Amino acid sequence: MKAHNENSRSDANLMASCSVLIVDDEKDFVHTLLKRLKRRGLECEGVFTGEEAIETVKSRQFNIVLLDMKLPGRDGNSTLVEIKKIQPDAEVIILTGHASADDGIAGMKNGAMDYLMKPVEFESLLEMLLKAVRKTDCSHSLPVRDKGEK
Repeated sequence: MKAHNENSRSDANLMASCSVLIVDDEKDFVHTLLKRLKRRGLECEGVFTGEEAIETVKSRQFNIVLLDMKLPGRDGNSTLVEIKKIQPDAEVIILTGHASADDGIAGMKNGAMDYLMKPVEFESLLEMLLKAVRKTDCSHSLPVRDKGEK
């Protein structure tokens, strides 16, 4: 039992050192998820379009990106490709609807770590986030520097 508590504590510490970007056009979903993840100690930010996601990852480093596939304007897969160009070490988890498992698979071919079907159970999402946290080095949550900066 003690080992389980120590693992839970170290998982919580790991998660607290990570930054997460949530990209989804469902504003209520984003706001609710932000609140729930922040309560668990994660540093997170939410945006609603692929274009906003790309601009955000250009200016700030994220360890994990939760990315919806169905976005207005730029779709999730083209957004994923750009995110991976800008931040290749970011772990991307695809969120996709029932009828679009193919989108999740295509996303994995484009560099996503895994995908979850929507509607997603919060506990399943937390498990996937923890898997991503263990895979990434969250000590590098520093702002992205402009190529011209010294």
